[in-house]
Amino acid sequence: MQNRVFRYRFIVCVLIFMSAFQLGSRQLQADLFTYVDESGQTVTIEAMLYGSGKSRGEMLHALLKPDGSIKLVPQGKIQKRVLKAAPKPLTVTEMSEGLSKKFGAEKFRFHLQSPFLVGIVLAAPLDGSDRTELRVKTFLEKAGRFLVNVEVIFETYSKKMGIELTDYEFPMAMLIFESDDDFESYAKETTSLGAGVSNVLAYYSGISNNLILRMSECSSFETPLHEAIHLQTSNRGVAKRLAPIPTWFMEGIATGFEGKGDRINVSPDRINSHYALMSGIAKLLSWGEVVALDGVFRGSILSGDAYVHAWGLHWMLVNQYPKEYLEYVQKLSMKEPFEESSPKQQYEEFVEIMKVNPDSLQLKFKVELVQAILKQKVKLPPLDDRTVHLEKHKQEMAIVKMTATSYSPLAPPRIEGWLQNISPFRPMTFHVTVQTDAGTYAEWYLPDVAIRQKIKLKAENADHLMQGGRGGKWQSYHVEVESAYPGSDTAQEWATGKLPVPVVSRREQVVPSN
Repeated sequence: MQNRVFRYRFIVCVLIFMSAFQLGSRQLQADLFTYVDESGQTVTIEAMLYGSGKSRGEMLHALLKPDGSIKLVPQGKIQKRVLKAAPKPLTVTEMSEGLSKKFGAEKFRFHLQSPFLVGIVLAAPLDGSDRTELRVKTFLEKAGRFLVNVEVIFETYSKKMGIELTDYEFPMAMLIFESDDDFESYAKETTSLGAGVSNVLAYYSGISNNLILRMSECSSFETPLHEAIHLQTSNRGVAKRLAPIPTWFMEGIATGFEGKGDRINVSPDRINSHYALMSGIAKLLSWGEVVALDGVFRGSILSGDAYVHAWGLHWMLVNQYPKEYLEYVQKLSMKEPFEESSPKQQYEEFVEIMKVNPDSLQLKFKVELVQAILKQKVKLPPLDDRTVHLEKHKQEMAIVKMTATSYSPLAPPRIEGWLQNISPFRPMTFHVTVQTDAGTYAEWYLPDVAIRQKIKLKAENADHLMQGGRGGKWQSYHVEVESAYPGSDTAQEWATGKLPVPVVSRREQVVPSN
């Protein structure tokens, strides 16, 4: 049976839920802190004490810098604190100057639309032509309009629900990485995911306060939309960063806005056709567990299904308990950084304010959803296409759609499809492989695919042997895309016929339907 990989967002808010003490007030003094960093160097920064709390028995101080980022420093590493007047937060122009210096002016382009800054970290220098620079500028302006659209729809929803929003305290930066390798290297440096970053499409970091994206996700902004809602909730007074905000709430409100990427046509009070459909096939999870246990959203085979349940729970509350929902949001907004909250307290707080048991809500959910779908005449999308052995794949600035035909698991599948270059400003070189679990593969080398060009891939048998492959009976396959820029060392090497031979590895693959 074909394996469905739901695109649930790997949210890396890097919010550390620790046992701690409550600060009480955020009337904070900006000081000069001198501390010893991880490399043993002495560093002095201007920052406000945002909060303090324990992690694994060690007391940490969260230092809020003028750019809105947070630096976590162990108490024992702080050598000196000098009181001084509070600094002004950076302007978007000052932030752009800092980012240009960080990434290098040759490989960084940006667009300012206060309070938003949209920057792109290029994989390689541009060709120097005015036409290419204009394409990059157009792309960045489109990304800026996306952030404004998110802001408008979030404010519209909040006003409807009676949620009072605050102004932005800092510039809001969205950093887009053209290269997947650069994205993953940056994510490894700025998060604790390690090798798990290969599965991350985009994330909002509560530490840097930035939205970080792969450029391949900007063709539709579908995944970035979810993350941009986290940016809004964490910067408009709905939730303080590093505060113990239940994960079901943060993910429930974000999934409620998901739709067609930059064409935002839904909000948490309306039926999201995708999640409504998924709610019928998601694995059963108790809504009591969803409310109490943040862990069901992380590192579990049920984590994807938890997002579906979070959407359903949020939808039920917004529509049937709007008064209590508003009171609950107001309560969450008052939680302070590092405030202590156990699963039991999280559950009891929900029941106390909502005056309803989450499991009883779950029992009524299906009936309420079906009635609302019929009343509103909502048209649900079809389930995944069940045609023979199909996978649609987005990776390395390409969208690839493949069909595999096989008459026997002992014979290599015959594969065909198409590839589209989704880079908005570069022609690209692509090497595409379809790899079976028997260690065989088919490949296509496309030396020069124009901007937005779509190319048909002629039928090939997956009969080449991978490194470590044995051949024989196969059951599953997956698509891999590698890209290079025309004229680069990699592209020149591929042009001589030295194409990379895939290596057998253990990974999740597409299991063909019967």
